[in-house]
Amino acid sequence: MFRWDGGFIMVDGHKFEEAIQWYQDFLGWECLDSITTWVGRKGFMKLPRSGMVTIKSFEGEYDHFRSPETEGNVKLVFVTYDLDETRNYLVEKGVQTFAINVLPNGQRYCDILSFDNTKLTIAEEQKLEDNNVYPPSGIIGFGNVNTIIHVKDPVNSAEWYEKNLGFNIVEVNAEKGYAHLQTEDAYYRNVLGQPFWDNIWLLHGKDICVEKPNDNKARAYYDIRPEVFFEEYNKLIQKGIKPSEIAGDPINGWGGFHIYDPDNNRINIWSYKAN
Repeated sequence: MFRWDGGFIMVDGHKFEEAIQWYQDFLGWECLDSITTWVGRKGFMKLPRSGMVTIKSFEGEYDHFRSPETEGNVKLVFVTYDLDETRNYLVEKGVQTFAINVLPNGQRYCDILSFDNTKLTIAEEQKLEDNNVYPPSGIIGFGNVNTIIHVKDPVNSAEWYEKNLGFNIVEVNAEKGYAHLQTEDAYYRNVLGQPFWDNIWLLHGKDICVEKPNDNKARAYYDIRPEVFFEEYNKLIQKGIKPSEIAGDPINGWGGFHIYDPDNNRINIWSYKAN
């Protein structure tokens, strides 16, 4: 199974420090550390409620880390308890927001333009027992909507993700144009040794097939463990899927690659040694 594991927010290398400062100043995220590795620069941003997202520099050496001109249809989703309040705050700060949409389960979401015209997707979820005080942006971490992917045929796409990535199909509604999938959360499985299920929504869209290469600057990633990395990589090839070259070293450090689904949606996969 390919487990959901957060992702990267990609930036140009010469804007790396500026990007980290922007996310601290505008969204209230905290930079715990920044390092330079053999696959480029990384800034580890602690999200206010829980979790972490990494600011990552584009690197020309690897195809996996180049900056494609074409925007993709895969959304890495962050969470707020009050979408209207978050939008109002961002507008006051001069941050562009887009129209609110509604998922089949009733959750509202929208895109915003963060640093250097980077699209982030923000979903609203109900506030339960949480009395913590958060930064005024209200964008507090990852939530119960993890990835949104636009596809031509949710039925066929759901079967593709089940067959090739091991996702579980929760519900498919061809008439209403969606499929609800789940996969395990990598942190809960790899670190805590517990099952926890993350949610992926496939939403029908007309004329959504984009040309390769493509991706968004905010990129969702799925994890496989180093001990099965090459086995899973080769299984994809055997299934007729062409993975990209491997960036980095998945056995001794960090390594990643990407594939495309039948609608040319880019799926990013990484592996790293757990501490």
